[in-house]
Amino acid sequence: MRKLFNGLVVGLALALSAGASAHQLKSALTKMLFNQRSGNVEIMHRFYIHDAEHALKQLFKTNADLISDQDAQALFAHYVEQRFFISNQETLIPLNLVGYEIEGKFLWVYQETPIDEAITSLDIRNNALREIWTTQVNTVNIEGIGDIKTLTFDGNTESLQVTLHP
Repeated sequence: MRKLFNGLVVGLALALSAGASAHQLKSALTKMLFNQRSGNVEIMHRFYIHDAEHALKQLFKTNADLISDQDAQALFAHYVEQRFFISNQETLIPLNLVGYEIEGKFLWVYQETPIDEAITSLDIRNNALREIWTTQVNTVNIEGIGDIKTLTFDGNTESLQVTLHP
């Protein structure tokens, strides 16, 4: 019986430590949706609140509580605006900040720009949090123009290109 109890204690300890360290991989997800109904490219960035709060502390020396502090949410959203860019042949495409919100354990930041049908490819930069953590991985999924296209920003990847029309 004692071996069973010890085994349960060890198993519980392992499970708790795995849960506590479950968010060791620094990652964020962005969805770029080419929405033909609205005529806009809708950009939705999803960050872990935990990561965003640590970033605010490191970058702006503030102990922000993103769940309850609208000013901190706005500060992080503006930070994202300065780290995510799309361009066409070196011409920067202006993005409008639509808003931001907390949903569960995530902070969402929303941007948009009108769809330009003449553009056939985009250069994308997604460097949010990458100056803080070298292991930060930012994934961008591009939807609404055929098959989903996925770009992964990790390591030294600064900019990636995506073809919009076959």
